[in-house]
Amino acid sequence: MARADRWREDRSWRSTSYGSHRGHAKRFRRGALKLVMLKLLAELPRHGYDLIRAFREHGWSAGAGSIYPLLAFLESSGYVTSHQEGERRTYQVTEKGRTLLEDRAADVTAFFEAVSQAGEEPGDELQDALERLSGAVEQLAGQAKAETIARVRDLLDQTRKEIYTLLAQE
Repeated sequence: MARADRWREDRSWRSTSYGSHRGHAKRFRRGALKLVMLKLLAELPRHGYDLIRAFREHGWSAGAGSIYPLLAFLESSGYVTSHQEGERRTYQVTEKGRTLLEDRAADVTAFFEAVSQAGEEPGDELQDALERLSGAVEQLAGQAKAETIARVRDLLDQTRKEIYTLLAQE
């Protein structure tokens, strides 16, 4: 079976959980990734980094190691074309890619419905808050006075104790 035919037949992503996994970005099978990437490129031409950013904004796990090989596959399969714009290569969907999206419209819709139904897990907001706090603490490293670092350490210790008190009351 040709690679493109296997792709059309791959609908196993339907059984995948799209929620986050203990603080990690949401993940989905590669078959769905191809369709989502085509949909994003159908909306407007984009370069690789722009696609990575778009995926991360949606909370999906997709880095350069998955985006660029997939773009190369989509281009070699005729679903997208690219052209150089300065230092960046911009990709856009071809007519063949648009036809595939139309043929798989129900699958694309089902994917986005599954993602929206999965929603955020209760711990996601805590993970986001922890990441913001970590970023603030990292800014102190090497820049803050010893007194400031001691005060922040005390604040963090007090917050940790309050969290354990809340957990004990649950």
